[in-house]
Amino acid sequence: MKNALILAGLLVITSLAVFGQGYPTQPADALVFPVGVAGTVYEDMELGVRGGTITIANIEDPKGWNDMTAHETSTTYFTQRQHRGLVNLDHISGAIVPDLAKSWEISDDSLVITFHLREGLKWSDGEPITADDVVFTYNDLLLNLDVDTNGRDGQLLPDDTYPVCEKVDTYTVKFTMSVIFRPALNSLSFSILPKHKLAQYVHKLNPEVPVGTFNEAWTLDTPLTELVGNGPYIVTDYQPNVSVTMTRNPYYYGYDPAGTQLPYYDTHISAIVTNQDVSMLKFRNGETDVYALRPEDIAILLPEGASKGFHVLITDQPGYGTTWFLINQDVGLAEGVDNEKREVYRNVKFREAMAHCIDKETMIQNVLNGLGGPQWSPVSVPSPFYAGRDYYGGPITENNAVIFEYDPAKAAGLLDEIGVIDADGDGYRDLPSGAPLAMEINTNDNTTRVASCLILVDDWQAVGLNVTFQVVDFNTLVDRLFGSSGDLIYLGLTGGDEPNSGANVYNSCGSLHAYRYSACDEPDEIDTRVDELLGIGANTFDLDEAFAAYVEYQQLLSAQLGYIYTVVQSFQYAYYDYVGNAFKASPTSTPGGNNGLLMELCFDKRLL
Repeated sequence: MKNALILAGLLVITSLAVFGQGYPTQPADALVFPVGVAGTVYEDMELGVRGGTITIANIEDPKGWNDMTAHETSTTYFTQRQHRGLVNLDHISGAIVPDLAKSWEISDDSLVITFHLREGLKWSDGEPITADDVVFTYNDLLLNLDVDTNGRDGQLLPDDTYPVCEKVDTYTVKFTMSVIFRPALNSLSFSILPKHKLAQYVHKLNPEVPVGTFNEAWTLDTPLTELVGNGPYIVTDYQPNVSVTMTRNPYYYGYDPAGTQLPYYDTHISAIVTNQDVSMLKFRNGETDVYALRPEDIAILLPEGASKGFHVLITDQPGYGTTWFLINQDVGLAEGVDNEKREVYRNVKFREAMAHCIDKETMIQNVLNGLGGPQWSPVSVPSPFYAGRDYYGGPITENNAVIFEYDPAKAAGLLDEIGVIDADGDGYRDLPSGAPLAMEINTNDNTTRVASCLILVDDWQAVGLNVTFQVVDFNTLVDRLFGSSGDLIYLGLTGGDEPNSGANVYNSCGSLHAYRYSACDEPDEIDTRVDELLGIGANTFDLDEAFAAYVEYQQLLSAQLGYIYTVVQSFQYAYYDYVGNAFKASPTSTPGGNNGLLMELCFDKRLL
């Protein structure tokens, strides 16, 4: 969603949410988390009590409340707590587990998946959740080309068709595929949205509204009384630049083994802060309860933990996701300008030169305080498909890695080779024509990213490249990314175990193929091969065959330097001792909570 309704000042948007009365008794088909049950991955967690408020900090406002059209984590942090899907990834084990669906069957030929929904569940306003909502979400939203969504790319089958979604009965739906699609269950974890609230905004269902109206549904100016969800929390108060308050959904279907309806916390408040320094200060002052800490915070927090009653957990486990910068290979294309700069950016030798200037070891030591490692692949390091392994799920050896070593001399030689030299003697390299080459790299106000950009700028300038740096608001930066404007952007993407989840980024027509959107209409040989490899990896249940395809996929993408990867931080977090079950935070949790916490199961021990 592209939303220009950025509210200034302290305009308050608040509401008394339209909630039903809640379930009179635990539904027979409730989702029961096995908290404290021996033999499960939850056995060391505690049964909690309901009540209280948990407060965290975010450094960006959301852009809206529409999970289908959200492209940025500043929005999905909230929408993925309002909405859940047929299946989910288990917070602890990472396995695909039932969610709105209580079970499913896969046909003998693996082409049909039939889901059975939990019966008797309701939306937060008391309306029933049925198969109609699933079919609406899939057919009328996810596969609707009028809807601006990241999720469609991940549904594409290897033969360039999409699964067919059909209602069998009130609580049963089936998805039929034309070919084998190994990541099918993973791809069908999308959030289910309420047909009774949102169908009115879809042109194909309501011709009275213009095409594309759904993309402007549930924006920041929507009365919060209109929001309806099936997840643990619903947004009930929004104060721009101040806070977002989420309140327990009385019809959330999650329970603990003692019959206590989840979530335990009544209220979840996200304080909107200007930067990470303020977030750190709020945690130290006890104004927030949990904190996604930075490496530079550890030396400050560790000595204070015992006296202030909080715990700092430091691991050497690489986190999921990637951190990168991109060089916009479509710069000026839409405007019909910057033709020579665009030609240089599209020259892989120029991108190789930029990559050889990345001093990853300095980034790891000076920015991450040694708590991280180098990154080269589009697939997250913890994934069993990560090409740094020799076989699926094997130990990391990096035998298959595509590495651009820090080598300024080699970078300078590559730039000389393509004619990017200092033509006028001013100390900066120019375009081959002799025209000045000036570039700007942007990131958001994330101190780790800012520090990384400053190192990059110094190293690029050392080889004569005129690169400057400017911090830009995160949501503005996302708009630039989708608008293919600017020179260089430094950001990150979330990640998981399944490479096909990156189809929206690395497929040549992916909605986040931001380094060269024009590849959709003008793919080169590498683009075509990457698309083929995504299909091969998804079109087999042979994990060794899939692994081989994904290794080549990772190597090609890394060698072509569309997204140019830098370093990955190890997983670290901090929490006050009174936050029950916070010790079980996990970097694999999806959607989880701040620091990977599963918010449904955290509780306030002071209420015991």
